[in-house]
Amino acid sequence: MSDLKERLARLGLAQYSEVFATEGFDTWETVLDITESDLSHLNVKLGHRRKLQRAIAESRGQSSDRPLTIALARGASAEGSYRSDDSANEAKGKQNPAAGEGTTGTSTKRKYRRHPKPDENAPERPPSAYVIFSNQVRELLKGQDLSFTEIAKVVGERWQVLPAEEREACERQANGAKEKYYAGLAEYKKTPQYEAYQKYLEEFRAKHNAPTKEGKRSKLETETSDSAQQ
Repeated sequence: MSDLKERLARLGLAQYSEVFATEGFDTWETVLDITESDLSHLNVKLGHRRKLQRAIAESRGQSSDRPLTIALARGASAEGSYRSDDSANEAKGKQNPAAGEGTTGTSTKRKYRRHPKPDENAPERPPSAYVIFSNQVRELLKGQDLSFTEIAKVVGERWQVLPAEEREACERQANGAKEKYYAGLAEYKKTPQYEAYQKYLEEFRAKHNAPTKEGKRSKLETETSDSAQQ
């Protein structure tokens, strides 16, 4: 289970993970930039939007104790609240009413940023303690007539009340898997397959004009550096 699926499952929104990924929102970082118009396009129910908006607010350091009064968007207003694409465009139109004159009124769809395909030859990322526990519960629930959303809810509830010793057992298993992953990753970096994938990434960034920011490393590079320090 990916980090995004795990987060959505905790919110009781696991049913949206597939459609989010299909539209390019395949990580929590990309979901942090989601807008109200995106949520409408993705057919997210109003009540579910509020859950997601509060989770995003918490990730951004905003208070989640009160309802969000303004829809989410990429930019922040002067008060620090987030506006939707629609409200931002409306405000822009009020500031410059002549800007809309002579237009046909047609709107263009938002272009989603393309993401490179994953490296199929790289070692599989290790599961977190929560994912390990989730898989255990799913095995116990096999054969029961429960939907994916219902199972995710059961997993989240049981995780919240899990005894400390059982949680520590899951964490030890996760740490062992992480050590094995870093060892395999270090070996994989010596292979021609790794070099070929790095070349693919360079070509992808050049083609889609998406260079990495200065000082920001890719996830694979970061993990390799971390493993070298251990």
